[in-house]
Amino acid sequence: MTDEAAGKGTGVDPAYYSDGVRWEQSVYRTTALSRNAWRAMSLVLGLALIVAIGALWGLTPLKSTEVVTLLVDKTTGFVEVARPLEAGGKIPQQEAVTRANIVRFIRARETYDPRGLKDNFDLASLLSGGMASRELQLLYSASNPANPMKVYGPEGRVSVLVKSVSFLNENTASVRFDTEQKTERDVEPRTTAWVATVRYRYTATPMRNDWRFDNPQGFQVMEYRRDQETVGPAEAKQ
Repeated sequence: MTDEAAGKGTGVDPAYYSDGVRWEQSVYRTTALSRNAWRAMSLVLGLALIVAIGALWGLTPLKSTEVVTLLVDKTTGFVEVARPLEAGGKIPQQEAVTRANIVRFIRARETYDPRGLKDNFDLASLLSGGMASRELQLLYSASNPANPMKVYGPEGRVSVLVKSVSFLNENTASVRFDTEQKTERDVEPRTTAWVATVRYRYTATPMRNDWRFDNPQGFQVMEYRRDQETVGPAEAKQ
């Protein structure tokens, strides 16, 4: 018995069965397409996740934890990072040499000790040029009332403690240092904090061999200015 005959026998339109089959096939196709679309999207998202993880893994060596030492000045509150000197490390070799030359100049120029006065003056002169050299000569001239020999006398002393050297540009540095001063009239030494601006250069000008021993690279401070970093109570009242 055919579907048509069955339909006639039962009183049901044969098209009813055909529409049901078509509807079932349509639902199946829609479900299959949706399932395939979700599978494709899952595959794309999975690949994107793998690429992202790979990128993060590649960046891992660029991210590291570094422990640093901070130095805080008790007087001024100035904070600086203590950096190590290493071959190819954080402080280049030439920068370290320049720092050392600047510190040698500051110590030679600002230290006052009658026993080593000539040696300090000669070294400061050797490391000076231009305006800085002229100002040094004027400072120690016999006619200058502020001549350290007149201010501190044969028993006075001035010691220097350099705290930091910061480079402002390729030929200028800022130096923070303390001086501890004691004259014949002082019962206790006085400590003063200073900040100096130093403009320097390296020159190839010929010089005597004995001078070259103390200044092999021809380092010269061309301009030098110092300013008091803090003012004590006694000085503030003046």
